[in-house]
Amino acid sequence: MAYPLPKMAMPMTSDEFLAWESHDDKRHQLIDGEVIVMESGSEGHQTVAANIYVQLRQHLRGTACKTLMALDVRCDAANCLVPDVLVYCDRDRRPRGMEQCPLIVEVLSPSTASYDRNGKFAVYRRLAALREYMVVDWKRRTTEVHRLDVHGAWSVARYSGDDVIHLASIDLRLAGALVFEGLGDAA
Repeated sequence: MAYPLPKMAMPMTSDEFLAWESHDDKRHQLIDGEVIVMESGSEGHQTVAANIYVQLRQHLRGTACKTLMALDVRCDAANCLVPDVLVYCDRDRRPRGMEQCPLIVEVLSPSTASYDRNGKFAVYRRLAALREYMVVDWKRRTTEVHRLDVHGAWSVARYSGDDVIHLASIDLRLAGALVFEGLGDAA
């Protein structure tokens, strides 16, 4: 679950947010100019995010793109979101505020699932480079890949369990067994 900090007199811009230091150990997002504190993910959430990160990192080795976990993505002037995993292809190699992201991955938590599927996806779609948005429900062991076609329309492909997930944006076929590996009885 995320919760807002006390209201500021003026909304913060993305540039101000990216220059801001919170001086605490919490992760923050900027949503419509408001700084929001993020909760840590559960063991199952972290396991799946790490599994995806490892597979993407291995696949992208030696290419112009990189994958990272939990780093700010600058979506527009008032929104900097923090996906669980992202792929970026930015020659500037900024430390934060990535924009050239063809693939963003969110692993669902019960408290944020609705926002991740709808509100967050709507904000991510403002990224000109975004081609796919992968949403993983680790409790149900299902995955959705929202894909932008050449005509500018979004479609969704659904996968479950051990299905092979196709990520066209980075030309990867990812085995569902690897995504959900190590979950056991994680909560």
